[in-house]
Amino acid sequence: MSTALQEHLPYSPSADRDDFTYIEELRQLHPSDIAERLENERFPAQRIVEILLRLGNRIAIETFQQLTMGTQRSCLETANTKIMLQFIENMEPDDRVDLLKKIDEDIWEAMMPLIAQAERNRICRLWKYKEGTAGSVMTTEYAYLPGDITVRTALERLRLQAPNKETIYYVYITDAQRQLLGMISLRDLIMSRPHAVLSEIMQTSLISVPHDMDVETVARNISKYDFLALPVVDPENRLLGIITVDDVIDIIRAENTEDFQLISAVVPFEEQYFKRPLGKLFWNRFLWLAILLFTSILSVSVMEWHADALHQMFALAFFIPMVTGTCGNAGTQSATMVVRGLALGEIVPKDFLRVFYRELLMGLALGCALGIMAYFRVVLQDHNLMLGCIVASALLATLLTANLTGALIPLVLKKIGLDPALTAGPFIATVIDAVGITIYFQIALFLMEFFH
Repeated sequence: MSTALQEHLPYSPSADRDDFTYIEELRQLHPSDIAERLENERFPAQRIVEILLRLGNRIAIETFQQLTMGTQRSCLETANTKIMLQFIENMEPDDRVDLLKKIDEDIWEAMMPLIAQAERNRICRLWKYKEGTAGSVMTTEYAYLPGDITVRTALERLRLQAPNKETIYYVYITDAQRQLLGMISLRDLIMSRPHAVLSEIMQTSLISVPHDMDVETVARNISKYDFLALPVVDPENRLLGIITVDDVIDIIRAENTEDFQLISAVVPFEEQYFKRPLGKLFWNRFLWLAILLFTSILSVSVMEWHADALHQMFALAFFIPMVTGTCGNAGTQSATMVVRGLALGEIVPKDFLRVFYRELLMGLALGCALGIMAYFRVVLQDHNLMLGCIVASALLATLLTANLTGALIPLVLKKIGLDPALTAGPFIATVIDAVGITIYFQIALFLMEFFH
């Protein structure tokens, strides 16, 4: 190990330990735990590469794959290209392509000629698939066999394939043109008679997904059928790769993170919180807050336009927070439930009318129940019959509007190809606030004229 690398050692909390002892201590851990420890101790990328090289090939390669995308990228951009080549060549094909897409163009252009031709071909095949589709997250390291061999021969061939495959629990049966004919699990293979032919014992009714299917739909299919892996095929039913359950976990985690950020009115970002530059984090938050501020200004403008009504009955102002807050909460409830239903596949855009009628009834029921509560509160405490009718009627109308708006906008966004999560959280609440105040004052003006 070069002394140049060892000089960079702003070390860990264990800086005073013997370096050999520290490396030996890491070797006793699982690669995921090693990666987590290196991340938590905030080592610079060059120091992480040095530690990986000293851990030994197998542990180092597995640990590198467990590091976050940002740390992997920093290592590639900091360390020697030839040193990092061994890590890149041993990564899962889909993870490797994702990483290469994130690094600077000049780095991967320098690295590509050094990669073996077969691996370069795999990279090029996966690179062409659109982000967010099954093709972009599949791995090409799957176990496959022809259908005309016996179980005994299949086990012998599988023993040779196993070291280079991501999983061998599912073995896919293909012909010479890679047409997907069937599948047999490793368990069934082991329990079958040695002289049985694979085409006679394989499962032919397969669930597969096209390469352009949305990854969220793929994740739902794996969850629905309890598969460990799902084959990805082209329009001619040729086997292109597989998506494994660990890929699905990553997909679900990424989608949940993005939805949570959108619901919290933050422009989505992939990095960890502490690794996101402060300037970029400011911009992620500022954009939505600026939009919400503009929407809030609409609420203020509505109140200014109805200043005469406030002068006639100053008590109207006291109940504005109650009306707008309640309808904002109701809209957020509806939006959150529908967004979640869309994410799980329980609701689809063609259910628009069913959702409309259901939320119409729910809005009327909630509006009547809460309106009656508000009416008695105003009449019994403030002894103002007209104000009680205004507040109760406003709650009924705003709750109905908020319920329908919160439930139907996600369906519209889904239909036009936008993320429904945009409607949940502060955004829908702020929009409904402006709508609620408008309805509140319109009802107030109408009932004040009626009572007079």
